[in-house]
Amino acid sequence: MTSKSIKYGIGLNLIIASLLLSGCKSPKPYNKKYYVLNVNRSAETQKPDNKFILDVRTFTIDSAFDSKGLVYRKDKFEYETDFYNEFLISPAIMITEKTRTWLSNSGIFHLVIDKGAYIEPTHALQANITTLYADRREQKAVMEIRTFLVSNDAPDDSVIMTETYKTSSALKSQIPGALLEAFDVCLIRILTDLENDLRQKL
Repeated sequence: MTSKSIKYGIGLNLIIASLLLSGCKSPKPYNKKYYVLNVNRSAETQKPDNKFILDVRTFTIDSAFDSKGLVYRKDKFEYETDFYNEFLISPAIMITEKTRTWLSNSGIFHLVIDKGAYIEPTHALQANITTLYADRREQKAVMEIRTFLVSNDAPDDSVIMTETYKTSSALKSQIPGALLEAFDVCLIRILTDLENDLRQKL
């Protein structure tokens, strides 16, 4: 083998080794953080004196906010999602679960169930989350939920109550944790008003 061939072979091996080493480097990990809502009903639970059974159906959510990533409103028309800070699960599912637990502890209903329960409900609660974002212009969290209470005992499953609840809460800081705290405040206000309206209606 000539010296020229040896040099060529050594050079080729060095190039291959360099490519292999660069390919073995693990990609830079994303420092993503995940959040859940922390909403609990603090009022004393009352024992119901009725046989009402409520089916809390999984809430829907407007497509603009149907994302695990936290949503920020920058101006009148521009929104953005946060790739690095997300809800741990779908916000629609999480808010449904929090609502189900809240109403179960309210004492309005004999039972509060979900769709999979083998019990015939007397009523069903449906809802659509129409707004869920942080407004960077006014430094506040905004939440709006439109609810429908259906009576299964009435003809054609009549809607007996329709209410829209919209509220906002100031952000204490710019960090994502502050936004979750503000969302908690918003949801507590909405669920408190929903409970009061259901109690009056039933």
